[in-house]
Amino acid sequence: MTEAPPAAAAPNLFARLVGVVFSPKATMERLVASPRVLGALLVGGMIVGLSTGLPQLTESGKQAAIDAQVQQTERFTGRQVSEEQLSLMERTMPYRAWGTIIATPFFTAIGCLLFAGLYFVIFNVVLGGTAEFKQVMAVISHSLFITALGVAAGAPIQYLQGTANPMGPFTLGALLPMLDETSFLARMLGFINVFGLWGTLVTAIGLGVLYRRKTSSIAVWLYALGAVFAAIGATVVGFFTR
Repeated sequence: MTEAPPAAAAPNLFARLVGVVFSPKATMERLVASPRVLGALLVGGMIVGLSTGLPQLTESGKQAAIDAQVQQTERFTGRQVSEEQLSLMERTMPYRAWGTIIATPFFTAIGCLLFAGLYFVIFNVVLGGTAEFKQVMAVISHSLFITALGVAAGAPIQYLQGTANPMGPFTLGALLPMLDETSFLARMLGFINVFGLWGTLVTAIGLGVLYRRKTSSIAVWLYALGAVFAAIGATVVGFFTR
């Protein structure tokens, strides 16, 4: 099968990031012909890290992060957090905040590598495509920018609300507050982020361009895969919060 046709060289980093937001297909067509990875990966990881870590350096953000950690600990252990544990959380929070800022780009890159590897196996090994891994990685790293935008947009909202949900305020669960938060459906929808859905669509567009396949078909499979991950997450959380 012939892959994406030759196209003009990829535009500069800023133009590519703007492009995945406003004209993802045209941007991906130029990107897969001249794949670029590192810049988008660094920018996306830094945005996520700064948006997550910086609020924790303020008193309000620090308290929200501690409250979230206390709630999570009590849910998973079934026991109330002791004064000693709470004191330790308070002392280590500044280090955790800086650790988040510094380490997030690295772990984000690892996540992108894993997903790129998964898609490479599916489309190249299983379905017989001939794209290079760097091309797949370019698609994933630029789609990351959509997720990063969601984290950046959600950070001030969570700061004002005094919350620190790792999935952010834009989950499908947040759009359906009438659901019982202890139900499986509410937990599952809490793992599905609106910006994540957008980023998945951009990924499907990029993979469709790269492998000469319909975006709609790829999107359906990617959304189904995301639903499976969300269901697994909901099941794990439900198991530990009985």
